[in-house]
Amino acid sequence: MTRSERLVAIAERLRRDYHAERVILYGSVARGDETEESDIDLLIIASTREHFYERMATVRKIMRPLRAGLVLSPIVLTPQEIQASVEHGDQFIEEILNEGIDL
Repeated sequence: MTRSERLVAIAERLRRDYHAERVILYGSVARGDETEESDIDLLIIASTREHFYERMATVRKIMRPLRAGLVLSPIVLTPQEIQASVEHGDQFIEEILNEGIDL
């Protein structure tokens, strides 16, 4: 399975098991200018009541079977957190939403 196929499989699993609304690839891999040391940045948008660090643990557990050999750096935010970030002019989140790749 190629890296792209594995990323799509991870996104599908996150939608199925974590009810992720969106899984967005961003950063150097999305831009196509990654190096050997680059990690794979993912923004996962999901409605959840879990605290931030609990979300991270849950998502890492879900991704574990498919991530062998991949260095993944997920961020999990709720739709409300995304909306608040955009309303406050968070350029980092806006850039991900505008330039990231939906998986």
